[in-house]
Amino acid sequence: MRPDNSTNSDASTTSTSVFVYPLDGDVSDCIGLLPKPGCGTAPTQAGDRGGGLQFAVFSFMIIGIAVIFTVVFRNVVRRDKQRESEADNTADNERGTSA
Repeated sequence: MRPDNSTNSDASTTSTSVFVYPLDGDVSDCIGLLPKPGCGTAPTQAGDRGGGLQFAVFSFMIIGIAVIFTVVFRNVVRRDKQRESEADNTADNERGTSA
């Protein structure tokens, strides 16, 4: 009697996918700390390297740094004006009491 292989056919057709880097040139030029231009693929989704989400995050970071710089600069100028006015008031009071 021969074994019936019709029930085990699904188990033998299971496939696994392996990600392969689509490199056209020398592999050592594209893999490393600073890959050369032209390595890799163009972004296909918003979250890919160089995609829309990456540019959005970069824009939000720049805007956030600009807001922080503006607030700090404005508060430093305000503090300097306040110190100057306090120094003027102190000098006026000293002149008024000594005369």
